[in-house]
Amino acid sequence: MPLIDEVTKLRDDCLSALDASHDYYAHTKRAWRIVQQLAQRGYKVTIRNQVTGNTINETQLPGMAQEYVTGHLASATFQHFVSLLEHFVFDLLRAWLTEYPRSLSGKEVEFRIVLDAAGKSEIIAAVVEREVLGIAYQRLAEWFEHLERIAKLGCPTADQIQRLAEIKASRDVLVHNNGVTNSRYVGKSMGQARFAEGEALELPEVYHRESWQLIRQVVTDVADAAINKLGN
Repeated sequence: MPLIDEVTKLRDDCLSALDASHDYYAHTKRAWRIVQQLAQRGYKVTIRNQVTGNTINETQLPGMAQEYVTGHLASATFQHFVSLLEHFVFDLLRAWLTEYPRSLSGKEVEFRIVLDAAGKSEIIAAVVEREVLGIAYQRLAEWFEHLERIAKLGCPTADQIQRLAEIKASRDVLVHNNGVTNSRYVGKSMGQARFAEGEALELPEVYHRESWQLIRQVVTDVADAAINKLGN
């Protein structure tokens, strides 16, 4: 597949997945609100988890629904937004480096890779994959520094990168530190930290929505810049 088509597909797939994830958030939130309304109107509601054996009824549902929406649902979809951004950036780096591998000409290659490869394309693929994996362990700002160095797309902006850094740091706190901010969160947030070290991280609805919007905008801008450059 030509690189321009590959980038177009990466963009379209990522935007579609972002939309689907936010639809899931909005639809699930609305469904729980309907359940809350039914309980408030006096309807008898019982939900039993066949796996855990736990049961809740209409008196418990309003509070549980609020916790599910602002806690589990917001956290799960927020984490998914960030994962989609990661996949987009790394897949774009992988595709661009594969198409233009000379930027990796100074990299060393293990002789085993050369011996095992069926041809030049397999050697390039192995070197590219090792490079992308190495970038993945760096900070978010460095992801885009690598992308700018090899593709020179001129985006995202410094402000967008700083905001994305805090979003990524928030995701890491949820995944790796049980939702409690630490010094790593503050350090990785590039001056955009919303909480001090040791505080419980929260995901207000406005922040949740703006994070989705920012990620969607950055994916669109970066992909469109790449497509325009390849087209010219």
